[in-house]
Amino acid sequence: MITLGSGTVRLAPGASADVPVRADGAHAARGAYYGYATATGPDGTALAHTTLSLVVHAPLHRLTVIAKDRDGKVIPQAAPTIWGADGFAQYSSLDPAVADVEEGTYQVSFGTLDNAADGQELREVINPQVRVTKDSTVTLDASKVTEVKIRTPRPSEQHGALSYQTYRQIDGNGLIQGVMYFDIAKRIYVSPTAQVTDGTFEFASRWQLTAPQLTARTQGSSRSFAPYYLPTSPVFDDKGVRLTAVDAGTGTAADLKAAHVRGRLAVIRYDFGDDTALARAAADAGAKALMLVMPEGFYPWTRWSPDGTRLALPVMRAGNADGTAILKRSGRAATQVRFTGTVRSPYLYDVMQVSRQRVPQHLVHTVSGHGSAVVHATYARTGASDWASEQRFAWRPYQDTAWNQYTRNVPVGRERVEYVTAGDTLWNHVVHHDTILDQDFPLQVGMRDATHTYRAGQQATERWFTAPVRPSVPHGVAGWPASTRYGNTLSLYVPDFTDAAGHWSFAESDSLGGIGTRASGTGDTAVADLYRDGQRVAHSDTGAWGAFEVPAGRGGYRLDLTTGRDSDDWRFGTRTETSWSFGSDTTTSPTLLPLLQVDYSVPVDAENAVGPQRTYTLGFDVRMPDGLPAPHGTRLKVETSYDDGKTWVTAQTSAPRGKAGHFTAAVERPSRVRGNSCVTLRITAADDAGHSVRQTIDRAFLHRGSAARQ
Repeated sequence: MITLGSGTVRLAPGASADVPVRADGAHAARGAYYGYATATGPDGTALAHTTLSLVVHAPLHRLTVIAKDRDGKVIPQAAPTIWGADGFAQYSSLDPAVADVEEGTYQVSFGTLDNAADGQELREVINPQVRVTKDSTVTLDASKVTEVKIRTPRPSEQHGALSYQTYRQIDGNGLIQGVMYFDIAKRIYVSPTAQVTDGTFEFASRWQLTAPQLTARTQGSSRSFAPYYLPTSPVFDDKGVRLTAVDAGTGTAADLKAAHVRGRLAVIRYDFGDDTALARAAADAGAKALMLVMPEGFYPWTRWSPDGTRLALPVMRAGNADGTAILKRSGRAATQVRFTGTVRSPYLYDVMQVSRQRVPQHLVHTVSGHGSAVVHATYARTGASDWASEQRFAWRPYQDTAWNQYTRNVPVGRERVEYVTAGDTLWNHVVHHDTILDQDFPLQVGMRDATHTYRAGQQATERWFTAPVRPSVPHGVAGWPASTRYGNTLSLYVPDFTDAAGHWSFAESDSLGGIGTRASGTGDTAVADLYRDGQRVAHSDTGAWGAFEVPAGRGGYRLDLTTGRDSDDWRFGTRTETSWSFGSDTTTSPTLLPLLQVDYSVPVDAENAVGPQRTYTLGFDVRMPDGLPAPHGTRLKVETSYDDGKTWVTAQTSAPRGKAGHFTAAVERPSRVRGNSCVTLRITAADDAGHSVRQTIDRAFLHRGSAARQ
């Protein structure tokens, strides 16, 4: 491809010479090339060199792109994306849409957002393999797309952001394109495609499906429809309710009185008035619930929230057609409406639908226990809040991170069965102990698990915020930064909050906060002090996370970490004090620090409480951080307090044979304690090498009183 005009050249001192470079692209493949030209002396010593580069272009052709909408009509001046191995192609004109492109393979696509009777629809119109060898025309027709259908074992509806993405790789270059829309998006459509044989292609869509929140059916009708609770509406009982609908005009006091709404469903023609005032007026008139019939052309969609001051009675929006039908029917005869649904779904379908190399003519993804993992997830109560925030972030192997997935709410103090797509999709679950202010952001705070995949048919258990929550280095997390000494620097990486299942989080600066960010006055504290031979050598107000310089040579070290969280929504593990003792010397390579760890097993329920029996058993495992040998000669002392640390009782511990590092402790409630009581824990563990840890957890969990005492 590249040749030099001469292989040798003679130069007088201080002189120069030109060496021709010839390029022959006749047999070269399209692409960018580089190399080097090097001049050597008689003995082979390199005297000079330079870099050579060459770009080989293929012949140019005109590619005309015609885009059609969902009705099959040409979209004027549309400019669908044209992408190939060299990147995006530019149009030379838009009427018609023409681009001059080199011979090769391209992906051509565009997306639309269209209105439907019950919301909006996303369409991805795509041809992932357009081979250009001459002047060509490609047509993208939105009327010839297929619906992405998700079939679930139980009735379900999409909640939260709905998204899809495409991935295309041609000649080693890749492109990911994605679309996200909010809950009002009801369906996704995509173009069926032929099998892609040149490079890699994938279409994937992300679904989050729960039990329907609210469904209405008029007596005598076989058709149901979905009204939407207002964000701060009270909700009906999960058993459902049947109400007689009456036409209450526009919801004025006079209209409500004339309609005799007491004990009934007041149906009014909505004109975007004061929802709080409308609800109060309907409640004062004795109505059981209020239905707002939207004006024609407006969607009824709203997003219910567990936060905020509740309206005076259940209030919902209905679409114009459905609401008007109820008004007409109630004007002729008594009309009953049956409402069912729940905002506390007992199940969740976390779906990543994937189509590789082609999109089939009929795209149906069926969720089942055989093809998915079934996760029994318990979200333990941590305080006054009945709700937490969570998101199980998903991304495909060709992605570096997740995107287009925002915060969801989940009820606490109960278990939810969650079906999660198995295979090579990566998942990372994040859970915050109460709700955050704005759901329309990715959840950045809260406990998280290690990124992992699920197996088809896998049965898994997740327990979040299970007591006791305390500082601890997680076990078995790939890529976790190790606490080490290198030279005279101690690198410490201990999360502030770790639950009994090994999920971890950090002190927060505010309600939206972030990992590693802390500020005064927010209720969260994480203070670390490092001592060498009894003298403090380092202090941190951001916990035991980061690098700490220490004096040279060997010394005996003690790391003290104190955490606190002061909130009505955080009533367990409100304060912890942990002290690790270990020896360390200057090193010439990173050396793991022997920070002795203790894992807890407490038989708490979803309310973080043990049962009312007077005696119960705790389990403990004493271990080293990953990468270090198991400790030898471990010893454990367990103390409990039922009066917030004023008095302590030492529990009887035992170490079963054949289970090194494992201990059990029998704890007995003091006879003077009546009713429910929080238990404070203090443990001391040590090994024969002189490593030790002492940890105090204030109000670690609840011990229920007997039924009679409650």
